[in-house]
Amino acid sequence: MNGDPKARNVLALLTALFLALAVGFALVPAQPGAPVRVPIVPRSALAIAPMTVRISAAQLVKSGGDVSGLDCYACHHKESPPEIKSDAAHRIVLPREHTDLILGMRNCAECHPPSDPVKLDYDDSGNVIVPKAHKGLVSMAHGRNFRNENCYNCHDRDQLDQLHTPDGEKLKFEQATLLCASCHGPTYRDWLAGAHGRTAGYWDRSAGPIDRQECASCHDPHAPAFTGLIPMPGPHLLHPLPKGQPAPSKPDDHAL
Repeated sequence: MNGDPKARNVLALLTALFLALAVGFALVPAQPGAPVRVPIVPRSALAIAPMTVRISAAQLVKSGGDVSGLDCYACHHKESPPEIKSDAAHRIVLPREHTDLILGMRNCAECHPPSDPVKLDYDDSGNVIVPKAHKGLVSMAHGRNFRNENCYNCHDRDQLDQLHTPDGEKLKFEQATLLCASCHGPTYRDWLAGAHGRTAGYWDRSAGPIDRQECASCHDPHAPAFTGLIPMPGPHLLHPLPKGQPAPSKPDDHAL
């Protein structure tokens, strides 16, 4: 091949072409006059967290954890079922004692980091003061109409430590997935087949069991819909940071 002038010419042409491309990528910035900035992403943000968004009653019971929060009759009396109060817009007013329901809704950690926990303020009547930006995020929001926001659609009024399906079947808190199935049949079918939700364990059942997460391990029963997540910037070097976002001064221990 060394004596073939045609082969030498082709190799020389390809070499020149690749050199030109390399020089072009090195000299041409993504935006004229704008420095290329690479976002620093913590390694923890790239790892898949092993835990679910929430800890459902079923998970709590199976793990042997503290289930005292599920004991409704630690505060309520069986002889006098609690009355549900609504505001002028017919939305359920959650009492101060059930602040944990408000904290659990919409998964605050999606936007608020654990290092800066959410702090609630109360008015003189003991009601939670909700910021204007969150007015629509901390109310009961199960479904597209107010009919689904009545506590006793799912909770049994006469036995607060039980749930019930629309046809009257009584269930324990750790059986909440069956309650979801009573209204969301197609989704429950997909969940059983492994096409919906989160399943861990073994594909080969002979090698070991599977662990299928409950509905309430991901969805808050009082506000099942997920909020939108802000997408992270692309990792490509030619994608600059969004306008107005400062570039890091220097890489730290979390830099990639």
